[in-house]
Amino acid sequence: MSSPHKIMFPAIYALPSRPNSPCEFMKVYEREGYYIAWCSAWERPITKGSVYKCERYWSTCPLRRSALKSR
Repeated sequence: MSSPHKIMFPAIYALPSRPNSPCEFMKVYEREGYYIAWCSAWERPITKGSVYKCERYWSTCPLRRSALKSR
């Protein structure tokens, strides 16, 4: 799936392997041989340094909980 969004500074978002999170708000887009994780609760890409939080601590994420409440 290619990203419908323009990514500014892709180097801070580009992941060499596909991230995996059970969070329903994390979307993953493939672009030119790398992956971009996208948070649909924030409506923005997730930096490389923060992706591990989405993979490991997704159930306690305050943005996720807020998004679930606003549904």
